[in-house]
Amino acid sequence: MAKTWFAAAGTALLLTGCGLGGSTPPEADTSGEVKGAITFQTIQLSPTFDDYLHGLIAAFEKAHPGTKVEWTDIPSDAAARKVSADSVTGKLPDVMDLDTATLAPLGRRELVVDMAAAAKDVKDTYVPSAWNSFAYTGNSIAALPWYLNTPVLISNQGVLKKAGLAGQPAPVNYDELIDRSKQIAAKAKVAGFQPTETGFPSSLLTIGVPLVNEDSTEAKVNTPEAQKFVAALAELYQAGGIPQDSVSAKERSEIETFSDGRTAYLEAGGSRLKIVKQNSPAVYGEVAVGKPLGDAAERTWVVAHGLAVPKKSANPATALAFAKFVTSAENQLALGKQSSVVPSTLTSLNDAYFTSGDDTDLTVAARKIAAASLHDGKTIVKPAAVDAEYAKTLWSAVQPAIIGKAEPAAALAEAETKLTKILKDRRQ
Repeated sequence: MAKTWFAAAGTALLLTGCGLGGSTPPEADTSGEVKGAITFQTIQLSPTFDDYLHGLIAAFEKAHPGTKVEWTDIPSDAAARKVSADSVTGKLPDVMDLDTATLAPLGRRELVVDMAAAAKDVKDTYVPSAWNSFAYTGNSIAALPWYLNTPVLISNQGVLKKAGLAGQPAPVNYDELIDRSKQIAAKAKVAGFQPTETGFPSSLLTIGVPLVNEDSTEAKVNTPEAQKFVAALAELYQAGGIPQDSVSAKERSEIETFSDGRTAYLEAGGSRLKIVKQNSPAVYGEVAVGKPLGDAAERTWVVAHGLAVPKKSANPATALAFAKFVTSAENQLALGKQSSVVPSTLTSLNDAYFTSGDDTDLTVAARKIAAASLHDGKTIVKPAAVDAEYAKTLWSAVQPAIIGKAEPAAALAEAETKLTKILKDRRQ
């Protein structure tokens, strides 16, 4: 499931302007009888979760005689293109599993059922930051939250020992992470961490940069906090605290870099631990996990997948009922117990599976940290306008500053101008 998080989002910008214009369809009537057939589409959950989803569908059909759910699963790298094509031809599935970035064009154009109105009875069952992740226009909510990803701080204790940092408390913010990274580069000749295109907006959120204004009509990235952060990254890059080829050349996966022992820290979802273990058992043997960098400031990022229902669904009542069923606390807990994702329902997060267990097991420790961040209100919503296109534009502008070929303020001013144009163009 880990591959679905950013692979699908990476091509979400393809939907912008792809036949999604025109008048906003009227709100669908979801108050009818729950009966008849619907289609349900997920992203890269088969074959791993075939048994779970078949069981889910069977349980729904049993609870609602006369209903039929036809399930299809698509690869993550095909999601954006398929959603775009289906929206043009009017063949969107009745219930769609989408990440926030891939759903964004449909949400901005109000082509999906507003869950704030249609599902207001279940709003308070979800983590607030997860619910608000799908707020693309005004107070409308484009999807019911399903599964989430939120980070832990993964560290290579072997590298930290070489740098003389063994036994030291983990860094709690980016200032401390950058200071540690300088020491690691100087003493262990290893980089501290790797900033990336996809992760940079989340880093700015963590340090208090809003990214957009209140109505997402203007970018807000050229702030004193952002300038200080980019300047610090540039200094760290020159000191060897950031992998040289990760910024100046084609982006290299931060998971791959960490697995190769070339960085000491990695802030990522707990699902990434499995990848590190597969890539490098030796490095995994040195790994420890701790609270994310945004924990103290209550600005930990969260990435959400949700279930959306198109307004033009032929059977919106059954589609909404199924979306509620799939994202219920009971069914989310069952999914969480057989996967590496975190539920979006508060009741699920209260279960002992997410609150107790042996912390010497890295997976258990990561699961508990992530659940606590979500349940304790320490996660912050990344604005829905901050999608793959936004991230790519921002990263392209700041890269020259990080490698010392541009001033941070000038780079961020350029980014802000370009991003604001993108945001305004989306509203035309």
